[in-house]
Amino acid sequence: MGQAEQSNTEAYQQALALLRRCLTPAGFVASAVDADNYARVWARDGVMSGLAALASGDDELIKGMESTLDTIAKYQGPHGEIPSNVSLDGSQVSYGTLAGRVDALLWYVIGVCAYLDYTRHNSRKVRYWLSVERALFLAACWEYNDRGLLYTPLSGNWADEYVQQGYVLADQLLYAIALGCAGLVFKQKEWQKKADALRELIAVNYWPQQALCDDPRVYHPQAYRYQAEQGEQSYWLPAFSPGGYACYFDGLAHALMLLTDLGSEEQRLQADAYVQVLAQQTGSALLPAFWPVIGPGDPQWAILEANHLYGKLKNQPYMYHNGGLWPVLTGLYTVGLVRQGRKERAEQLLNALNAANALGQDGREWDFAEYHHGQTHQPMGTYHLAWSAAATVLAERAVRDGVAPWPLL
Repeated sequence: MGQAEQSNTEAYQQALALLRRCLTPAGFVASAVDADNYARVWARDGVMSGLAALASGDDELIKGMESTLDTIAKYQGPHGEIPSNVSLDGSQVSYGTLAGRVDALLWYVIGVCAYLDYTRHNSRKVRYWLSVERALFLAACWEYNDRGLLYTPLSGNWADEYVQQGYVLADQLLYAIALGCAGLVFKQKEWQKKADALRELIAVNYWPQQALCDDPRVYHPQAYRYQAEQGEQSYWLPAFSPGGYACYFDGLAHALMLLTDLGSEEQRLQADAYVQVLAQQTGSALLPAFWPVIGPGDPQWAILEANHLYGKLKNQPYMYHNGGLWPVLTGLYTVGLVRQGRKERAEQLLNALNAANALGQDGREWDFAEYHHGQTHQPMGTYHLAWSAAATVLAERAVRDGVAPWPLL
């Protein structure tokens, strides 16, 4: 066994051990550290941990995914809302503080479908059917204009203290995965048909091209034409709204684009070339949440200063979502590379991911930090993050088995 392979084997075992530490009777908590509200069952974090559980084949962890989904479903809101997070005793249920969480609902549906597909529990399929149906009905309401794309408010997804809003690419991709998986698992052709139409909308609208300016699927013709006239871009644009396109790089969106096989081969290679340029700029192979960094004096800095809840601004330059480097995004991107048949490149990112997760402070190792500083690469945020560990499990299984463990597309 080579040194890199041996290191990755250790990382995999450390990741599984952390997932077990994050396992409670109510499901996976976001962190083994009781900080802020991380010691709760979160929809997105819990499902990510559950997907890793399925990839691992570990019976105890798979049971944890079942508990996670049951806890989330128990507190589904009256209109189909899926809670962002739930305290272990169920006394505190949050659907989002400043705004509801669009992505929590989508991750929940994805998690249910992945679990049912893996376990083949038909009795539980009946149990989850109504919950998923209500969730997807509410998602359709969030299209607002009935044209196919979800509209995410500011603070309405995982980037809850960032400036992202509008027709957000990452949320459209989660919606497409959720619809497609639910259509397959529950044998609903209308959901599958809707997923196919959404995939077409995504492919057209987030990489504006002059040749497509008159395509009837273009959502915002004026903004699209303006953006196409700016010249060829290097990556998928992250969002647009009635006010036009945002042009920053979105790490999650690019991981999900690979996982859903969207775009042409040329676009995928061009976008990955940009990811590699970012790695040269940051000095790390870890993907940033968003790039470039927003600093004092930039037009959007005032929004960052206003949009936070806990007294201290997390999104200082090169920190948190504002240029922070995230293991979970790197893990998902690694899985996407395997899905695209680029195993050698995937192995490079897996090695970088595991090296980052092994870092700690004060002489510790294997802190599985939430994110790393975009300049110094210091581990930051909350430590012992379940989804940082899940990233290693998903990426390792993908590289080792030569096949992406999800989504079901």
